[in-house]
Amino acid sequence: MIGNLYSGYLDVAILIWVLSGMFNLLIDKNKYEQSNMTKEMKVSRILGWIHIVIGTALFLSVILVKALM
Repeated sequence: MIGNLYSGYLDVAILIWVLSGMFNLLIDKNKYEQSNMTKEMKVSRILGWIHIVIGTALFLSVILVKALM
């Protein structure tokens, strides 16, 4: 039944969102900071947090749907 609600690749997409958010926060932000690129550093930080929030929200919603079914 749960397979009818979402694709089987959603778990992989969630992992990619969270990992890309962590990559933006840990690696990209530091590289931009070392290069004195302040605007790019801010955008990288914002996009990193957005990716982590989307991944976490999707993960929690999948857990909730599985628990209710």
